[in-house]
Amino acid sequence: MKKLILLLVIALFSGLNASETLAQKKGNSIVCFKSDMDCLQCEKTVTEYLKFEKGVKDLKVDHASNTILVEYKEGKNTDEKLAAAIKKKGYKAEKITIKQYDELIEHIHEHGHEHNHEVHRERK
Repeated sequence: MKKLILLLVIALFSGLNASETLAQKKGNSIVCFKSDMDCLQCEKTVTEYLKFEKGVKDLKVDHASNTILVEYKEGKNTDEKLAAAIKKKGYKAEKITIKQYDELIEHIHEHGHEHNHEVHRERK
């Protein structure tokens, strides 16, 4: 019975995508980036930095899938300025589609995230 419940929960999460889980409001834009974070501390650094960027309304940063999803107020910021902010902290910010973002998140949910060893680069 516990296995059945666990399978149902996993199926529920894998069936959701960013456009469903992140309610985009009128006048807001969503941009997704593929990054190169190494660990939970990298995730925290990016989150703490981006949440104070102008116009940011919602933010999902995940080091396991190396993804960053930002919902921001149109006219207050741009995709390019957000990418520049991520790069300023020393991380890659390759713009990807919401579909690519969903695929990366789904892959992590299905296969997990493992490191044989943590590799941490010195950031600027």
